[in-house]
Parts: sequence; structure tokens; C-alpha cells
Amino acid sequence: MSAEPIPLFPVHRVDPPGFAAAQHRMFAGMNLRIGTSETVHGVIWRDWINGLTLPAPACRQGWSGLGAAGELQATAREVTCRKCRRIVGVDVARQEQAVLFELG
Repeated sequence: MSAEPIPLFPVHRVDPPGFAAAQHRMFAGMNLRIGTSETVHGVIWRDWINGLTLPAPACRQGWSGLGAAGELQATAREVTCRKCRRIVGVDVARQEQAVLFELG
């Protein structure tokens, strides 16, 4: 009797057009946060596959994944990333960049 191999990773199939459409609905008119970060980024649409696009931070801040596991979260909060504020045309002088680390 042969034992079935234990899968190392769950098998998930993503329908690319459906996933891209869901991302467009979720991020339409919204900004985004990456993971648990409090920094809010502006949204741009990046090329993905077969002419489809996915949301990404306007400043090109990196993250891991496509957003399918919740890495990117839509938010109506105001953009706080200074680089994104410049890119999307928000008054940068009005708000200071959030402190990354408290020194002292």
C-alpha cells in the first residue's frame, strides 16, 4: 500500500481576471497600507499578466506577494508616505513623514 505524499503547500488556484477585477473593485478610489504598517500609500496600477493590472504603492515601496493573502489593504485614510504624497500631488509640506524608529 502506497502512502499519499503530504503536500508542502496548499493548492490554491487563482483566476487571474477574477482576481484583478476584485482588486480593482477593492482599491477603486482608495489608498493602501502594506501589511500591518500604519503608513498609507497612494495607489497606482501595475502591469501583471495578460494585460491585467494590480494595485501597488505609488512610491514603489516593495512587499512580498500579489496581495492575494491580504498583504495590501485598502483604506480611505489620507496618504502619509511623503514620496506618495509628492507623486499623487498632495501638499507634502503639510505633513511630516512618520517616524520609523524612536531613537533615544
